[in-house]
Amino acid sequence: MRPIAALLLCTALTQPALAQTDLRAVTLSTAGVAMLEGEGQMGPDGLRLTLRHADMNDFLKSLRLADPTGATPRLTMPGPGGLEDAFATLPFPPEAVSDLTALIDAMQGAPARLTRRATTLEGRLMGTGPTPCDDGRAGCVAVSVMDADGQILQMPLDDATTLVLDDADDRAALDTALNAIRAQGRASRIEVQIDSADTSPRTVGLGWLQPAPVWKTAWRAVDGPDGLTLTGWAVVENTTGQDWDGVSLTLATGAVRALDARLYDRVDAPREKAPQFAPAMAESAVMRGMADMPVMEPAPVEMVEGTSFSAYTLSDPVTLASGQMISLPFLQEQAQNARLTVYYGGSYAPHPMMALEVENPLPLRLPAGIVTVYDATRGHAGDAMMPELAPGDTALVEFAEDTALSIREDLAEQSTVTEATLSDGVLVASERVELTTTYRIEGAEAGTRVLTLLHPLRPGWDMQTQGGAAELDATRFTIDLPQGEITRFDVLETRTTRTRLALLDMDADELAYWQGRMPTDDTRALFERLRTLRAEQSRLQDQIADLRDAEAQLIADQDRLAGLIVQLGDESSATAERRARVDAIEGEIAALRAERIARQAELDASDAAIAELLR
Repeated sequence: MRPIAALLLCTALTQPALAQTDLRAVTLSTAGVAMLEGEGQMGPDGLRLTLRHADMNDFLKSLRLADPTGATPRLTMPGPGGLEDAFATLPFPPEAVSDLTALIDAMQGAPARLTRRATTLEGRLMGTGPTPCDDGRAGCVAVSVMDADGQILQMPLDDATTLVLDDADDRAALDTALNAIRAQGRASRIEVQIDSADTSPRTVGLGWLQPAPVWKTAWRAVDGPDGLTLTGWAVVENTTGQDWDGVSLTLATGAVRALDARLYDRVDAPREKAPQFAPAMAESAVMRGMADMPVMEPAPVEMVEGTSFSAYTLSDPVTLASGQMISLPFLQEQAQNARLTVYYGGSYAPHPMMALEVENPLPLRLPAGIVTVYDATRGHAGDAMMPELAPGDTALVEFAEDTALSIREDLAEQSTVTEATLSDGVLVASERVELTTTYRIEGAEAGTRVLTLLHPLRPGWDMQTQGGAAELDATRFTIDLPQGEITRFDVLETRTTRTRLALLDMDADELAYWQGRMPTDDTRALFERLRTLRAEQSRLQDQIADLRDAEAQLIADQDRLAGLIVQLGDESSATAERRARVDAIEGEIAALRAERIARQAELDASDAAIAELLR
């Protein structure tokens, strides 16, 4: 068959009428869509499909036809605004159809005939208004009519009143309104007519997409003496609205993109001064991948790896009523030595985990799903979640905690200066930092074990412990654990840092700290000489400060005595003693000043010595 149209769309639980369609194949995808393929009989009246209203957007996006005659197909269906469009040309609104008073008011001027209890009025409707009831109560309604003689007459409007519209066009409008309302009541189902200019009887192929629940995978992992047997069971639900009778079922997994295009919904384009056309809808990425697939080609019993998906076609046809669910095995693989006891370094968990190391040996993806693990001794050993695996990928699937082993982590960090250079008073120190992680592991009482340790990779650190295998985000170590014994396993990591220090800004304590860390005798001797000079400087600075204080005190005493002599103004013996003391203080001040100058000279010499040392 030559495909003659690719009318693109993706559906949500479409429900084609099976009277003219024979469903042959169904493909369920983890993207949440189902691809249905079948045959239909085209004849003089074309081919009819009955769809749900909510599925029309997707149906118009993805329907494909393959006609052996090559005729151009046509799809005809009611529009999405059927009721609104129908009443847009009628003289009354939809609510008037069920309200006789509103209908008469909307049909003012229409020729009509009113009959009530053997009384008949003929004329043109003028509308309705309030009127007293027959028993005198208020709240009744009367119809006003103008007859051929121009008389305006009224007749009560109640359940005894009959209204006949005399104009055939008015009756046709009411008939159109009733048909539109009836069609709206059945709007949850839309009839699509498919035909072409060729009316000869023939078989055409059909294919379309529709949203469907994601099919799920439940894995059974049986750990036996010959290794691990991994069996995948598919859990499938038929929500297509059709019974599957021996269909070829394909299960697809991957990162297929499925778009929801609004093709059946009415879309009004924004307009400014002039109308503009609504933008064209983008072609579905899903359907682009399907465009070259023959519609009616039978699905082979095989596994297929596409650019973005993997497909598993079951060998036996599937029969499943609409709304039913089925679970059946679709894949089985054998793995050797897949069971591990795993500890994740940095987790500080008290016990390691029991896990399965699952590798995908197939050239196509393994779907994600829950894994139920069984072993020969315990039966049900635990549950886990397995991610989707690309060809050649591996995953650790944890299913239980191994409480027979206990683990404790301890961290210890040590740094050593390996190189030091001095330039213009700045010390550049290269430090080797060692980080040791000690794993203290208490072995099981029941026998020897093998622990798989996944030590995390730390950015900027270099692994020094030998025997590990580098993985994406960890280094893997295999540790043999004797029965009932405590095993210590150290993981050493190192990194080198560079520190810049201004020696002139360091005090004695800081100099002593770095002196002890220097890597050579020469650098330690330099720090020792620097510490001696800095200590001498500190001593000189203290002496200079004391001399300044003493000098200031003598000057103050001298000023006080001189002031007292002037204030008294006599020549007593006391005054003579005060003058002698003032003269003596002058000599003491001169001596202190000379000593301070000498100490300052020593301090300046020390500064020069430090500067020369640092150069």
